[in-house]
Amino acid sequence: MQVRYEKVGRTGKNRFTGEEREPIDKAYYICQTYNRLGKDACTSHKVEARDLYNLVLKDIQELAAMALKDVESFYQRISSRMERRYLADASEMEKERERLEARNREIDDMFLNLYTDKAKGILSEQRFVKLTAAMEREQEENQKQLKELALSLRRSNKQESDVRTFIREIRQYATVRELDEGILNRLISRILVGEVKKVAGRSFRKSKSFITLSGRYRR
Repeated sequence: MQVRYEKVGRTGKNRFTGEEREPIDKAYYICQTYNRLGKDACTSHKVEARDLYNLVLKDIQELAAMALKDVESFYQRISSRMERRYLADASEMEKERERLEARNREIDDMFLNLYTDKAKGILSEQRFVKLTAAMEREQEENQKQLKELALSLRRSNKQESDVRTFIREIRQYATVRELDEGILNRLISRILVGEVKKVAGRSFRKSKSFITLSGRYRR
């Protein structure tokens, strides 16, 4: 998402109330892919900065209140959601790991075939060097992704520790009334904004926007 600002004139006042508008009230976030490549690449989904601020603040307050009210119940609630999420994520990561390993085996076989073709004179030295260099780069990239997947899978096994840490952190913010950079950096991992669809004249988001706090809990 890319931040943009409305053109509200030199005074920066609300044209209906006459009140001065804060910078956040002039800003909104729009899909960067749509902005660069147009409707063929993505949709023009966007969100007002003030709306986003209010949603994040409300979400933090609600989660903190739940954590204060009943820690164990809140723990069970988060754990069950995280378990479903981790199982799904782990399944996808495992599939990707198998795909990358299978591809690396294919490349090993291709290396042998290239050496054979080169020895028989079917493949020139220049062509051989070019092809093997490309395959080596692909294998190196695959190995890098495999290491990242292994690290992600190990992290997914730390569920209980992650939940307890999250609860300790979120309980501190039950009475928060304003967001600042420190709170956002501590609690917010990412925010996804879905496109809006109209059904029977009413607007609905195609996929619900959600906040992932500390990378651990999805609303």
